[in-house]
Amino acid sequence: MLRFNRSFVILVLAALLAACAAPAAVPTATPVPPTATPVPPTATPVPPTPVPPTATPGKIEAKKGEITSQALAGNLLGDPTTREFYVLLPPSYATSDKRYPVVYVLHWYNGHANAHLGAFKSAYQIALSAGGLQEMIFIFPDAYNKFGGSFFLSSPTIGDYETYLTQELVDLIDATYRTIPDRTSRGITGCSMGGDGAIHLALKYPGVFSVTAPVSGTYDWARDPMWDTGLRYFTGLPKNFADLKLLREVQFMFSEAAGAAANPAKPPFYLDMPLALVDGKVKIVPEVFDKIAAVDPIHDLERYLTQSQQLSGILIFHGQHDNPELARDFDKLLSDRGVEHEYLEEVNGGHCDFLFTPVVTFMSAHLVGDEQP
Repeated sequence: MLRFNRSFVILVLAALLAACAAPAAVPTATPVPPTATPVPPTATPVPPTPVPPTATPGKIEAKKGEITSQALAGNLLGDPTTREFYVLLPPSYATSDKRYPVVYVLHWYNGHANAHLGAFKSAYQIALSAGGLQEMIFIFPDAYNKFGGSFFLSSPTIGDYETYLTQELVDLIDATYRTIPDRTSRGITGCSMGGDGAIHLALKYPGVFSVTAPVSGTYDWARDPMWDTGLRYFTGLPKNFADLKLLREVQFMFSEAAGAAANPAKPPFYLDMPLALVDGKVKIVPEVFDKIAAVDPIHDLERYLTQSQQLSGILIFHGQHDNPELARDFDKLLSDRGVEHEYLEEVNGGHCDFLFTPVVTFMSAHLVGDEQP
């Protein structure tokens, strides 16, 4: 029985092994393709429906550039001549061959080129969403220096910021981007120091800019409340820039003096001091004070009135809680001198802390655009 069972088992195992191996030994004569006749792709792909640039919202694109200024070369402060700038390109820029009006945006004191970039990008987007706005290019230059700001003036001490901005930068932008290279399509704005700079450069160079919208400007520098603040904090004449940085409240006076009362014979600041200690008391130096006041927008206006070329748009924009009497008095002065302008109702805000959308829409309404559809 054991022999029989063992043989039987052997026979059964052999049969099973043969059965399992048999299919593998049989080759497939002709492979059968998954599909006898492959389905070709569509002969002519259906193209996407073209959307004209004017119908595409697109994006406001920010770019960064650089300029090396000959006008700033040799400044006594040793400030760099190579400066960065930022550009906001309109939504249709990449999909059209149009040319666009340009708006230059000047930054505040102790600020840099990108100080207003985010705020104006938001204001631009809001204005575009509301409709009826022509597209524009926005340029944000740099005018910072060792004193905290140039006030967009020119002197041997700080360099020639006026030529740098009104000629060199304008020429570079017109050569690089699709601008409309004409004064009627070029505007300038800014807030605080940038507001005074915007009205200063527009009044002095109406052949370059035709529209200006100063925001939170001082206009009358002799009445700037910062002079009183500086007098309270002035404790002694600074001997170097490290000392000056400890006197932040008077630093702006040195910034203005560097542009208006430069003195190459007086290092390390190369200017005539605007303040002095006399018998232990702080006093304003009248000669320097007068030189500073002589280059403010109030005096720019008198010189502007003697020019034949006039601006086509002036907007005065100010906050309710930011010494508005200075803006109101400048508004009155413009009216008294017969200068057409708009005084925007004062917004509920302080110093440069509100939306700049009214500035964007004002520029759109007053700058000449490309008539190309």
